[in-house]
Amino acid sequence: MFTVEALPAPELGNASFLIVDAERGTGVVIDPTRDIDRYLTRAEQLGIRLTHSVDTHLHNDFVSGRRELEAAVGTNIDEVEPGAELPLGGLSLRALLTPGHTPDHKSYLLLEQGRPRALFSGGAVMVGGIARTDLFGPHLATHLALEAYRTLQVRLRGLPDDLAVFPTHGSGSFCGTAAVSGHETTLGRERSTNPFFLATELMPFLARILDQHRFPDYYRDMAAINRDGAPLLGRNAPAPPPMTADQVAGSMEQGAAVIDIRSARDYDRAHIPGTYSIPVGGDSFSAWAGWLVARDRPIVLVGGTSIEQREAQLQLHRIAFDRIAGALDGGLEAWVASARPTSHFETATIEDMAGWVLRGEVMTVVDARDDHEWAEGHAPGAVHMYLPDVPHHAAEIPVDAPVAVHCASGYRAGMAASLLELAGLKRVIHVSGDFSQWNRLHLAEVHPA
Repeated sequence: MFTVEALPAPELGNASFLIVDAERGTGVVIDPTRDIDRYLTRAEQLGIRLTHSVDTHLHNDFVSGRRELEAAVGTNIDEVEPGAELPLGGLSLRALLTPGHTPDHKSYLLLEQGRPRALFSGGAVMVGGIARTDLFGPHLATHLALEAYRTLQVRLRGLPDDLAVFPTHGSGSFCGTAAVSGHETTLGRERSTNPFFLATELMPFLARILDQHRFPDYYRDMAAINRDGAPLLGRNAPAPPPMTADQVAGSMEQGAAVIDIRSARDYDRAHIPGTYSIPVGGDSFSAWAGWLVARDRPIVLVGGTSIEQREAQLQLHRIAFDRIAGALDGGLEAWVASARPTSHFETATIEDMAGWVLRGEVMTVVDARDDHEWAEGHAPGAVHMYLPDVPHHAAEIPVDAPVAVHCASGYRAGMAASLLELAGLKRVIHVSGDFSQWNRLHLAEVHPA
């Protein structure tokens, strides 16, 4: 008898899976991340030995942990070719070619005495969706979309409805499309509810899968990092070394990116000028850090507890951002004690912003939401500047008037505010709150013609 345990990486919207054969005392890891301590700790708790690890595809959003597991405990990382089986005592894993998300994508069918028991689908099937097909460029996006269609309608057709499905990509993943939360479903449930299974005509299928939100810039070199092999970190990387205020200031002068991992509220009250606000407690810390900061820049962490700093480090390591120079010892208080200046942001609500628009205040309103959100409706007169575009277009904003920045909830707006300040804007107002309040206030939104 076997069990399957999901080990999520929430900021990525992903999960790895541990297949446990308690009777034989062995385990297999599907799609491991680079921080392998969690797999080893769980194996020790269960009294099992990890024997193999496999990836469903060449990952674009995180560093595979297979080489780390091989180095630490000798797990077998041999590739299983499509159609072949990996024997696991009374179990076996059969590799199925399921292209779409990537050209060589594989799903793994877990067999118990020859009977299908579970499908580890990577991004071929997600809960309520499938993974995007455009990561290899627009020239292959439609070709891979057609492959994804064949995967759903042909390649998986012979598998039973009651088959348990464990997708790696889930809700919150930039690799995913229209997925709902969860990392476990059944093939029958997806066949009856998943819009990609239900879109049996090609044009509606293509229209849905190719209508994608943008993905972080760091994705572009992640496949090559996984192909070549990232440096080994070991079971536990050492904590970021403590740095004095003098050392942090010196690092900034030499080009380091200083990331303040505190909440947006704390950052608004006071922060080191010229730093990035990317709260580690929010959604997708690593994705935004990887999108906004160049991979080759040294990184200094500011704020947070030692546990939060370790979490930030772990998430950065998952995406191969390894140049973490250290963390400011004593946090912002140490910076203030060194007699260095701080900055702050004014804060406001959606209702405040509505009042400014209605009164015709002399100011710029920046909408930091993505293209899809903007197209659904936006405040009259707002300037659309999706968060990762702010550094490239902030110079277009007049410097002699206040700039108020909002998003859907305030989370991305806080990051955008820090980018606007980095770009030289002097009076930045962070607008927080749910943008849906705009409709509650009976205010008209502008919709593109």
